[in-house]
Amino acid sequence: MSFASPRPLLSFLLCSALTALGGCETPHSAGFAKVRTAPEKGAPAAGAAAARALPEGSAEGVPEHLLHEYAQREPAAEAEVVTWDLPAKSKRLVVELLVLAARDEEKGLRGVMSRQARWGIPDRREFEARPVFAGDDGRAFLDTLRQVSARLGRKENLNCPPIMPPAAQNYVRNGAEPMWCFYSSNDGLDILAFKLIVEGGSAKVDYVGMHPERPAGMVAARTGAPPPPMTPVVRRPPNTGMPPRLPEGIQLPDGVTLQPGNPAGLVPQPGNPAGLVPQPGNPAGLAPQPGNPTQPLAPAQPGTTPAGVSPQPAGNPPLPSGTLGPGAPAQPLPHP
Repeated sequence: MSFASPRPLLSFLLCSALTALGGCETPHSAGFAKVRTAPEKGAPAAGAAAARALPEGSAEGVPEHLLHEYAQREPAAEAEVVTWDLPAKSKRLVVELLVLAARDEEKGLRGVMSRQARWGIPDRREFEARPVFAGDDGRAFLDTLRQVSARLGRKENLNCPPIMPPAAQNYVRNGAEPMWCFYSSNDGLDILAFKLIVEGGSAKVDYVGMHPERPAGMVAARTGAPPPPMTPVVRRPPNTGMPPRLPEGIQLPDGVTLQPGNPAGLVPQPGNPAGLVPQPGNPAGLAPQPGNPTQPLAPAQPGTTPAGVSPQPAGNPPLPSGTLGPGAPAQPLPHP
């Protein structure tokens, strides 16, 4: 699935040519090595009580970047955050994380991130993943998130691919499967990806994928096992789902239906006590009767010739009384 289908981008972690998602062969590790050594531009001296100003924008974040969009918003109350579920509140959860980043409030991270939250490059295989809360309450993670967000435009679109079919949403809602949302720069070089899960009944950010330094060009995907799907895959067990199809040209008689898990495909129905079964060369679906394999009969209405019965010439003996009455079982024709 494409992260940014309206743009000439390749799919997020599904296409090997998309550098920001499939891993890379360029020295991206150097960006992570500099995370703790390169202070954020404009940051005050350590120990300052006041929140830091927004970082300077670069690349597509000039004149205003993504964090400008959320800098004036107040964080949601904790009592509200714990009620969020997926996929309904997926975008709201990502926005809340960016509100905290814009306001430089690391103390709110634990409310929106999972207990085992990690961050690394934007690849669903989570290469180079490291804990968000690695002894610094998330400070290194938050600094990097602010720098990466400052490279994206203020009105950049947040994409959360739809979860289809709708039944797959149950996997996300009950915490069995994750879902992904992402931002992508116009040139496809910068990707900011979020893996979302349900933990303890609440929606949480479990992984954030981003490049600490903007890639200079498209990055080749890493080899190895394919990444997991972006949205849950619904796999149906055998012998379930839609009923089997009849061969073309075969029609079922009234009261006979196809049933899943029934190799014959037919069961007796009310008004069809004989339990009629289609036979080769017998499209009416009438079953041969004992002693009369070529003359199948079915219940019929008075005054009508039942399907599958050959018209009898004048002078034939009359049929036994009740043979073809409503609801009467089918009987073979008497032969002279």
